[in-house]
Amino acid sequence: MQVSYLKPTASAEDVVDALNRDGCAVIENLASRMTVAAIARDIAPYLEKTPNANGHFVGFSTKRTGGAFKKAPDTIGLAMNPLLLGVMDAVLGPSCSRYQINLTQFISLQPGQRAQIFHRDQDMFGTHPKEFEYLVNVLWAVDDFTRENGATVVAPGSHTWPAERMPEPHETCVVEMEKGSALLFLGSFKHGAGANVSKQARLGLVISYCLGWLRQYETQYLVMPPEICRGLPEDFLRLLGYAIHEPNLGVYEGQDPMVVFSDECSDTLQAKDYFSPELTAMVEEYYADRAA
Repeated sequence: MQVSYLKPTASAEDVVDALNRDGCAVIENLASRMTVAAIARDIAPYLEKTPNANGHFVGFSTKRTGGAFKKAPDTIGLAMNPLLLGVMDAVLGPSCSRYQINLTQFISLQPGQRAQIFHRDQDMFGTHPKEFEYLVNVLWAVDDFTRENGATVVAPGSHTWPAERMPEPHETCVVEMEKGSALLFLGSFKHGAGANVSKQARLGLVISYCLGWLRQYETQYLVMPPEICRGLPEDFLRLLGYAIHEPNLGVYEGQDPMVVFSDECSDTLQAKDYFSPELTAMVEEYYADRAA
């Protein structure tokens, strides 16, 4: 079993083709070493204070800390990478009016952490017939990922399997990659962290994108409340979830939540419709027919 390794000059179509075929793909050296080093420095004091997780799934020798955009601001640039957004446009875009950030989490696999159970990340939303993808994850290598330090183990093609099927050893492979590289995988794809049998921790960063009408795994409005977000680019804020998902999900006092960043914000705003042009036309036709 093999995984496709693509260059950062690859097109979104190339990446989507690999995802459709294998369920995952690696884009090598997508972030610069300088950016990765800055992120590692920023998150280091938070990781030092973070206790090991406590659970069979999250690990007993693994540190997990969220709120990446607040704790390591250079991660905003990773989330907004144009190639990745092009992939999300193609994979998630057809099933929602907009997609959003689902999760940001640094994962520091400590020495001695055993291999994680194989799983599908979309199951956080419950098990449903696979009519479309619910999310796409991007696992950034902040350290080099090696077989010894717990690089992710994947089952290529498993996005086409029944939900209950678990991979056999011959159906899996270890995704080794250099720091700055990114492993993309579909929410329907079977994977799990490997065992860290080295003497050093292995640090990765998950930035997850999901359909805009789903509840986010990480509550972005608590992690990144308006007082922290002021001055950040509007397209990033909308990716966080400060946006309407048509026809009317996510309003603030009946309006687009971006209003909280304006001087016009109050707690007594005029409610508005946020219909698509097609839905607006249908409603207008309905009333026109009855007025005739």
